[in-house]
Amino acid sequence: MTIAIMTLARSSIVPLHRQLYESWRDAILSGRFAAGARLPSTRALAAELAISRNTVLEAYAQLMAEGYVEGQIGSGTYVAHALPDDLLYAGAASEQPSVNAHQPTPSLPSRSLSRRGALLASTPVSPPRRPTPNGAEIPLAPGPAPRALISFRPGQPAIDAFPYGTWARIANRHWRHPPRGLAAYGDPAGYAPLREMIAAYLRAARAIDCDAGQVIVVSGSQQALDLAARVLLDEGDPAWIEDPGYLGARGALIGAGARIVPVPVDHEGRRGALPRRAARLRLAIAPVPARRDDEPRATAGAA
Repeated sequence: MTIAIMTLARSSIVPLHRQLYESWRDAILSGRFAAGARLPSTRALAAELAISRNTVLEAYAQLMAEGYVEGQIGSGTYVAHALPDDLLYAGAASEQPSVNAHQPTPSLPSRSLSRRGALLASTPVSPPRRPTPNGAEIPLAPGPAPRALISFRPGQPAIDAFPYGTWARIANRHWRHPPRGLAAYGDPAGYAPLREMIAAYLRAARAIDCDAGQVIVVSGSQQALDLAARVLLDEGDPAWIEDPGYLGARGALIGAGARIVPVPVDHEGRRGALPRRAARLRLAIAPVPARRDDEPRATAGAA
């Protein structure tokens, strides 16, 4: 192992453990380290690169968590025989030679993604992002990193203004003596008191006649879009989506097997006539005007 193989840019905004992880991952995938090759000990590599051993431990832990290396108690850390990238692109293995120098273990069954899985894996749902020193991420843009990092990502709140201290005190107060049901499996639709408050808000602020039984709490807009697409659409059904629009909505529709019908828009709204055969519309996704970001709303159409 030489320092030349592991290139670290100490002035980069990318943390050293992430750089080390990426260097090892690239070296493994390029075949410079074959399956079964032993990695240097964390202490030896830390000394050779003049970095903290904890930095090396963190990089090794990430490699192991993602399946690029395997650890053996009392023996060391080795390059895995079955890499996660091989499993992801197994379907294309017969069409082009692998970039890895290792041979798959004969005892491992051959795997490939379904057509739906391959489509999902190749569908972008968000722009690429660049890590910042504080662990947050910003959209990746060409050119050198700016001195002051400001995120204009839609839907991203001012994280630096979040009252973490107040939040921690409230959470600690409630978790000292939590109700037994709070730590158990709850209603699949979400926490009932929260759903009741959401329904009350919708009745008062949006004039929507609904109750808590009609509210489902999800982890974010992407889960909501995926759920709506899978419930409302059959494979091949048309779904309207603004163009340009939210990449996550496109990914959810593709995952559900929908036929995407782009509706051109500009800064003033829709451009041109709506697509024909609107009567067959099953789902339309458009931004919510009352929101400050461009996260979408799914609207069921005529069946």
